[in-house]
Amino acid sequence: MPPAIVLTTQSKPNLTGGAFADTLSANSGDSTAIANYGIGGARILDMWAMDSAAVAELRLRTTRPESTHDQQNGVRFLLHSTTPGGAGKQGALMLLPGDPVIPVFKSDTLTLDVTGTAADNVAVSYLTQYDDLPGVQGQFASWPQIQALHKSTVGIRCDAVASGTAGAYGATRAINADDDRLHADTYYAILGVTVQTPVLTVAFTGPGWGGQKFGLPADGLSQNISTFFVRQSVFYNVPLVPWFSSNDKGNVLLQVVDTTASTSPKIDVLLYELTGRPG
Repeated sequence: MPPAIVLTTQSKPNLTGGAFADTLSANSGDSTAIANYGIGGARILDMWAMDSAAVAELRLRTTRPESTHDQQNGVRFLLHSTTPGGAGKQGALMLLPGDPVIPVFKSDTLTLDVTGTAADNVAVSYLTQYDDLPGVQGQFASWPQIQALHKSTVGIRCDAVASGTAGAYGATRAINADDDRLHADTYYAILGVTVQTPVLTVAFTGPGWGGQKFGLPADGLSQNISTFFVRQSVFYNVPLVPWFSSNDKGNVLLQVVDTTASTSPKIDVLLYELTGRPG
């Protein structure tokens, strides 16, 4: 029963503006469709968003009332601009943090549209957890497993940058491209990141996660993102701490999403070096 965590980002640059007049589109490589999972179920664990310049209101809808109640307005989220991490501030505003989740169902699609200001850029990222996603065996461990294998702690610099198109994924950059200090034949767990310039999302992908993206909000203003994956795993009491072999380091890739084009956040990835393979 292979579990998986899948990051999806939907965005739209240069809004038309008006009451739910703009529908966000899945970024390249992502899909708004819920995958055809096996046994168990699927759910949105966390969701975060950003408006580049002003306040906005998002509307999330599916075709299933068990997910989002109705097909008229579904779940509505406001983006404000009065605190760090809100609209008009560089950073991610958490829409669905912590215990509440939104169950989702195979063959359904998620529609996100927005009431916003003309010419603004809006993007939303969310993590979907699948209990059983055929073809994907994600390398995620529980926090107690990682603690038991802890050998040392290291921060690795990776200078991935956002796309020249606001809201899109930037170019991939290997985790060892700028700071190649990982020990050979060693396993590492990714705890989270710190950034110099807050952005919407830092995404990861690699062979250990079936080629599926996962990621986190890179706010830095109000979110404790340096231990994001640890806190997720502890809170939900499921294996959510990603790990990889250093022999795969050239294929562990980072990407940045921001509602400002070409942002360079200067990412430090916080890692635990492990004494052995989790699980």
